[in-house]
Amino acid sequence: MPFAEVSGNILLVIAGIGSLIFIHELGHFLVAKKIGAKVHVFSLGFGMPLIKRTWGETEYRLSIVPLGGYVKLAGEHPQDGVTMEETDFMAKPPSQRALVLIAGVAMNALFAFLVFIIAFRIGVPFITSEIGLVAPGWPAWEAGLQPGDNIIEIGGTRDPDFEDIFTAVALSGGTDIPVTVERDGKALHFNVRPKYDTEHGIQRIGIAPATTRVVGQLIKYKDGAPAMDAGIEIGDTIIAINGETIERGEQITAIEVQSPDKELTITAMRDGKELEFKVTPLAANRWMMGVSCATTRIQAVRAGSLAAEAGLKKGDEILAVNDTEVSGWLAATELIPSAVGEDIRLKIQRGEEVEVLNLSLASAEGRDRFLSGVAPALGLRVDRVIDDFPAAKIGMKPGDEIVYLDGTTPQAWEDLLGIILGSNGREMTVKWLRGGKTLTGKFRPIQDEKSAMGRMGLIPREKRVLKQYDLLGSCRMGSYKAVVMVKRIYLTITGLFTQKVSSETVGGIILIAQASYESAKVGVGKLLYFMGIISLQLAILNLLPIPVLDGGHLLFLGIEKLKGSPVSERTMVVANYIGLVLILGLFVFATRNDVIRLFMTGN
Repeated sequence: MPFAEVSGNILLVIAGIGSLIFIHELGHFLVAKKIGAKVHVFSLGFGMPLIKRTWGETEYRLSIVPLGGYVKLAGEHPQDGVTMEETDFMAKPPSQRALVLIAGVAMNALFAFLVFIIAFRIGVPFITSEIGLVAPGWPAWEAGLQPGDNIIEIGGTRDPDFEDIFTAVALSGGTDIPVTVERDGKALHFNVRPKYDTEHGIQRIGIAPATTRVVGQLIKYKDGAPAMDAGIEIGDTIIAINGETIERGEQITAIEVQSPDKELTITAMRDGKELEFKVTPLAANRWMMGVSCATTRIQAVRAGSLAAEAGLKKGDEILAVNDTEVSGWLAATELIPSAVGEDIRLKIQRGEEVEVLNLSLASAEGRDRFLSGVAPALGLRVDRVIDDFPAAKIGMKPGDEIVYLDGTTPQAWEDLLGIILGSNGREMTVKWLRGGKTLTGKFRPIQDEKSAMGRMGLIPREKRVLKQYDLLGSCRMGSYKAVVMVKRIYLTITGLFTQKVSSETVGGIILIAQASYESAKVGVGKLLYFMGIISLQLAILNLLPIPVLDGGHLLFLGIEKLKGSPVSERTMVVANYIGLVLILGLFVFATRNDVIRLFMTGN
């Protein structure tokens, strides 16, 4: 990228981030002037003043660090024994001081609204609503959504982008969401009930956006960075792998996953030139004990599938197949024949009732079609033990129920899997039930090369659409996005406090600078949109009742209003120190997350 373009983007980022804090302080300044409070200093930037001029009672400064600014008010921190003057900030009534504090937040909110409108006049690129992947067993799969479907309406929002889809699902509360998709020129309607994802702490339906052939991101893993080391760059367009023409980004990911430790010949276009790279994906081997715990209880049935047509429903438990009782999913599937025309009797438990479903396969592929429409629930009862793996060597058998592992009592398959995956091969103790007896064994998980997945550290860019409107449309879309962002910020904050959202998602100034720079590279419209988001976050976070923040000062003003006198100076000092420690702690933690991302990401 030319030096002038890089420098221009950096200047845009500095101007954008600096303007957010400056706007905030400008709000304090204007209202302080309005209520008659004396302002000693109003500075654009921090640090040593480069230029300073005094007009009236205020010294205006242009300081050396251009990120933001500050306002210094008279009488903001009164000293004992010193008589306050009428123009001192603390001499003003609590209601007026509150207006000064709220003004900064109000200016940030107003700034966000205005930049959203300007951004949509210029044009903002968003990830399209086209579905690239559907996770088996998840709500979208169960409802019948497919890769290639284009979501044209979700939860009453028409023409959504993927950001709108994410927000609609995350804020659904787990209730049904009406979804309309376009497939083969036809509009199809679905009702999808989101599922709470414990790993990410949000409601999800199990879809990923469609991707292009363009390299969007390069990743450094702890054990290497194959794509980056081979010379592939962000912005390259992958046109073939091992001679196979690439049409969609999903093909790249599929080939990568299936090729651990296998050299790939990648053909890419860069600046109109065709280039060839040799990349060997790293093998990602999982730690395993060698058991499967798929139950005969049905977690999900895909709408329109052969299983759904046969009458199988979510929550059913298969008790027997052709009069043979089964206790695990593997046993049940092995009893389903592949012969055409042969009747299959499924004895199922549905609530309090036991029913029999009859199924007749219409083709040789019917068995696979039937099973592909069913997702079994995973539990702790073993349905399969893999030969030569640790579980088999310590004597574990199908039908055993795992009740203890490595000092914990797992409650679900996810608990068991998490312990094994994070074991790093250390020796573990496991207990299981068999016929009313508790058996105990010790084992070391092993890594299975046959199930390894390839990683070359290349993430295809999502498909994008440019959203650009006239003035009225920009006002409407800007208002809508502002409301959506407030909801998402609220969701994130509550999720962090309730530990439903991972603290690893918290980002700091490095992440903001990175994201701002990437937005600047995409265009001014994207940068303005991102600045609007950060401005709203700044406004809302400043309202939190934490000392040293505006919300903390408002809290003290409320206490002062109730007790009839200001909070003591000692209390204020102690509270501000506590607040400062909290803010600095959050800053350090967020910066730590940023540094980890920085070393793990190649852009």
